[in-house]
Amino acid sequence: MSINRLRMKLLLLAACATVSAVVAAQAITPQLKHAVISSTGSGPYFQLDIPTSIYPGSLHPDLHDVRVRNAEGDLLSFAWADTETASAKLESKTVSAFPLKDMQSSSFSSFRQNADGSLTALSQVKITRQNPVPAWIIDVSKIKGKLLQARFSISEQVDGMFGFTLEGSNDLKNWQSLGSEQLVQLRHQGSMLQNLGIRLHHVSAQYLRLRWTNPADAPWLDSVSIDSQQEVYTPPVLQWSKPIPVKACGANYCDYSIPDNTPIDSLRLLVSEPNTLLHITVLAQVATTTAPVSSYHHRHSPLYPLHVLRHQKRNAEVQIDQQVWLNDSLVYKINLQNGEVKSPDLLMDGASYKTLRLQTDSPFSKLGKTLPEIQIASLPRRLIFLARGKPPYQLEWGVENKEGAALSLTTLIPKMDLSKPVQADISTVEIADYVAPQVASKPVEKVPTKEHKPWLWAALGVGLLLLGGMVWSLLKSMSEDKAKT
Repeated sequence: MSINRLRMKLLLLAACATVSAVVAAQAITPQLKHAVISSTGSGPYFQLDIPTSIYPGSLHPDLHDVRVRNAEGDLLSFAWADTETASAKLESKTVSAFPLKDMQSSSFSSFRQNADGSLTALSQVKITRQNPVPAWIIDVSKIKGKLLQARFSISEQVDGMFGFTLEGSNDLKNWQSLGSEQLVQLRHQGSMLQNLGIRLHHVSAQYLRLRWTNPADAPWLDSVSIDSQQEVYTPPVLQWSKPIPVKACGANYCDYSIPDNTPIDSLRLLVSEPNTLLHITVLAQVATTTAPVSSYHHRHSPLYPLHVLRHQKRNAEVQIDQQVWLNDSLVYKINLQNGEVKSPDLLMDGASYKTLRLQTDSPFSKLGKTLPEIQIASLPRRLIFLARGKPPYQLEWGVENKEGAALSLTTLIPKMDLSKPVQADISTVEIADYVAPQVASKPVEKVPTKEHKPWLWAALGVGLLLLGGMVWSLLKSMSEDKAKT
């Protein structure tokens, strides 16, 4: 082998190693991102709601790499305005429910109202289970705080889907509509499928009135339990992602890739075909050395801790297999005579995960020929910044910066009244949406292994060492051939 040919091979190896190093460095090095803030008003304080599309480009789920600058590039003082108070208290309590003989609000024939507002049943009034009951009055006058959820208990012999409207009142005279819901109790492949809880969305009321859509088929309510929360807090509206396609599927599960660092407060399964019903378990896949990371401590879904407590056994069983149990639920989309009914969105824990797995007890294909997509919802973050210098102001994220970190709200706004909303002018920012990966033409059985970027550097180092050894060996061989010549 000639010396020139050896030199050419060495140059090619060195070029390949250099290109690999550059590509690896670009894949790992965090990229600085920024967006222009549009502000109106004189300030000096501005409030900014940050879109959830910021999470994939951020380094941390709690967004502590976010910074605010003015037109000259100076860092501005800011604080997160979504910090919760520590006074919240969750409570679950069984309450009294009274059947009514007809739909009219004045037909309070089965109870009497006490001086303190509570209701007491009248023993002389007989309404039996054999007679249809068109409506119920639920006494929540002793519940303190906001109403989060109502959980109903009906006979195990009852089978069907039961629609109703719900109303709230503080005086048993003036009623406000709280929407339409349905209770579900169905037998499917030898198991009982139930959805007997409805969300009350932090409503405040002394009494609830439930009116069955079809009283002749409605079940008798054995008991009603109310979950409540004592706090003065109204959660903002969740921000929903674009549909996320399937990443990979097996016989009884499908996996979905989640945008990096994005907290998952709620989950929606987009079932395409009507008259679909299936029980699913939502799991999050985690590595043995990795724990799920919470975005920040908030209370958008205060029901979720109660939900976890009621499923402690199931949760413990799943975590043995390096999978975090998140929820168990009946998913359905059914066309009835009075309209279409869909299963409610699923509560999540607010943590961020790389992959979600939706697992079923039967073939996943029962959800339809087209594999269902999912949507995730996150609680938007809000910050308050103190304007200084010339606009336009800019939001910056994606790199570590020891300077310009968020302050506490009381430090940013001295002498502020914590019981009142922050007085600040409105500002907005636009951040490009996360683009979901393209769905594969055919689902595969095996889920691809996760990328571990630290090992990329290790592999690159090993490659460079091997290259160095090859160079040293070739140079030594060239020296020996030259000496012999």
